[in-house]
Amino acid sequence: MTEFQDAFAGETRHANQDQVDEFKSFNPESTREYTLSHPDGGRRSIELEKPLIVAMARENRYEPDCEEHETERCINAIFDEGLCDVAGLALETAGLNADSYKLYKLRGLMIRCTRNLGSFKALSDHLSIYSSRELEQFGLQAAYGQSTYRKAAKQLKKSGEYELLVDASWIAAHALFWNGLPIPDPVKDQYGLSYTLGPAADDFSDDARQVPLYELMNDLMEIVISHLDFDRGSNKYRELRSLLGIFATAAITNESIEKYEQAAQHLFQLDTAFSDSTIWHHIDGLSVWEIHALFNGMYQELLEYVLDTGVVSEPVTVAYDLVNIQNFGREVRNDTFLTDDGRWRFASLSFTDTDLEFAFGLRLLKSEAQRTRVLKNFLRELTQMVDVKLFLADRGFDGVDDIEACRAFVPQRWAIHAQDASEKNSGSTDYTRLLEEIELDGTTVIPDAGFEELHPPTQLLGYSGVSTDEGSSETDKETSSQKLSDSVRAFWSDIPLPDDQDAREQRITNLNFQYNQRAKIETQFRLTKNRFDVATGSANPAHKLFYYNISTLFYNLYKIVDTIPSPKRGVEFDPTQLEVLNVIRNLSFGGPTCPVGLRHLQDTT
Repeated sequence: MTEFQDAFAGETRHANQDQVDEFKSFNPESTREYTLSHPDGGRRSIELEKPLIVAMARENRYEPDCEEHETERCINAIFDEGLCDVAGLALETAGLNADSYKLYKLRGLMIRCTRNLGSFKALSDHLSIYSSRELEQFGLQAAYGQSTYRKAAKQLKKSGEYELLVDASWIAAHALFWNGLPIPDPVKDQYGLSYTLGPAADDFSDDARQVPLYELMNDLMEIVISHLDFDRGSNKYRELRSLLGIFATAAITNESIEKYEQAAQHLFQLDTAFSDSTIWHHIDGLSVWEIHALFNGMYQELLEYVLDTGVVSEPVTVAYDLVNIQNFGREVRNDTFLTDDGRWRFASLSFTDTDLEFAFGLRLLKSEAQRTRVLKNFLRELTQMVDVKLFLADRGFDGVDDIEACRAFVPQRWAIHAQDASEKNSGSTDYTRLLEEIELDGTTVIPDAGFEELHPPTQLLGYSGVSTDEGSSETDKETSSQKLSDSVRAFWSDIPLPDDQDAREQRITNLNFQYNQRAKIETQFRLTKNRFDVATGSANPAHKLFYYNISTLFYNLYKIVDTIPSPKRGVEFDPTQLEVLNVIRNLSFGGPTCPVGLRHLQDTT
């Protein structure tokens, strides 16, 4: 809920008589308590608060009680009178001393500005629609013609204060807007006033969009920094926050952190930033287990922040997968964590939900045999925080231990893509039966399926989306049989199935399309390895684990900003990956500063 302290509301009788002091911004479930004061900063401060102003205008908006045939004139009269009412306060806010001029002349000029009337004759023509009594009520002089206003404008320009009048007109129009007065179409067009703006942040100016974006990212970075618990015996004056800026610079430039100063020194003040050697020194002091714990706590608190906004609807869909990352290290200190072809093996449990994509857990594995133990730990931690609707895993995760882990933590809410490996396991006979029983463009169920060691057995569910024309030749039928085999998707799963055949087919069909959500974890891997990659030439497992977690952290921050609204203004973002990295860097280094060369030149000349 936002509280507004407004000095303009009492200036005009046309302000909404049910004027709100508190109002809900966009996406109020994620909006903190916030006070919006009278805009002492003038036009600039109003522009930066435009999302909240639009939200308040929606609350205060009312329709005037006018005869239908007189609606346009009625709206014009209410707005013009309201503008004249608030003119003095608007001029004061803009910094223009109205005592040096006749206020009623300034009011007329403000009407001209707000309506973008191209000439003083157009202003005179516009005011001619009102009677002398109405003009007097507005605080205007009926006897004044276009020459009077032309002279007043010339006087303002001569004194260099005309732009202040323009700013005052801008302020007044916005004040009437947020106070609920009907706004004539020419004024709406002039200032981009609309009740339909938002919640998309892109509906507003770049500056108005940047304010809530930086507020949100700053909140997220505070959570991150609180978990970067380096035991720093020295260099305590180095800003811990700068660590994120260093890695963000590396991701932006696609260079190792050892070269970050070359890319950032002309843009940022780096006196209190970590050096690359210092970062390596502190990471060297962390064990693999400590790095896992550090980022695990960080990801969980970030997830809590997201869940508290109410944007993500529970239960959620999650997926588990492995990814191998290329090793560019020259000297391998410990090849325990490397695959046979020399790559790092990571396991990740991630949200692949329609509401949120987010890497919940990341582990560096010594071997694939660890995957089930890691999965159990991930699911144990996740299910304590959120309800799971469906757990998904790809081919290769269909061992007995995998299925038992799913049954223990997400019972009847899991599906594993089955693979046809007839020569490798006893479960393959179930797959053969499935291919024999399934029809084109149909579904089938093989009950009591699975491995001999699996008790009780599970189900093998099949879906085929292929259709063929009737009357096909024998050759066509053989081709269709091959197409059927190629197109079948089968799942090991304990999900309950309805007794009704049509409903059962629909449930299996739905599962097939729900499984498409699993592909989002591959998008995560692609972005962390490419767009958010933090390069390192180190073959130290702790270094690689820390670096890849930073890449995953950047992915998570990007997805959070893309998902939840800003905490105060409630607007929603559609950022690019590069924009998020730049915001992180700016916040980490305290924003761009005067380049070294320019600063030296200024100091010596």
